[in-house]
Amino acid sequence: MSFRNLVVAALAALALASCGGGPVKRVSPPTASVQELTVRADGSWQLRIRMQNFSNVPMTFNAIDAELEIADQKAGSLKMALDLYVPGESADVFEATLTPGAGVRPGSPDFAYRLHGTIRSSDPKGDFKFERKSRLTAAPGLIDTWR
Repeated sequence: MSFRNLVVAALAALALASCGGGPVKRVSPPTASVQELTVRADGSWQLRIRMQNFSNVPMTFNAIDAELEIADQKAGSLKMALDLYVPGESADVFEATLTPGAGVRPGSPDFAYRLHGTIRSSDPKGDFKFERKSRLTAAPGLIDTWR
């Protein structure tokens, strides 16, 4: 084989090798957490829920079915339809209203919570179980608000 043919063959092999499928698409289970909880005058809770997409591809979340527990007491259910587009390796926030169970009240100045259930994604399609345990602390200057 001549030197010229060897160079052409090497360049052709390099060109074919560079035609790979691009970056690997990785879909990882998302999670949800309470970013903010505010007790309203009527006793209901306004929640800001942070939806975290750990995948390297965008996801469109279309439902959440979860239970919120505060200090090991069931606070209430969060079951709602969504239309939330979250880019890859990013997060977004949505709001929800929850009517807490009788006698359940956030602690002061802080308290532990557990949010667990299922997040449904329409693109890519999937149902993802999740569990998040964390703490919320009273927000300075905001009455009946924890972050």
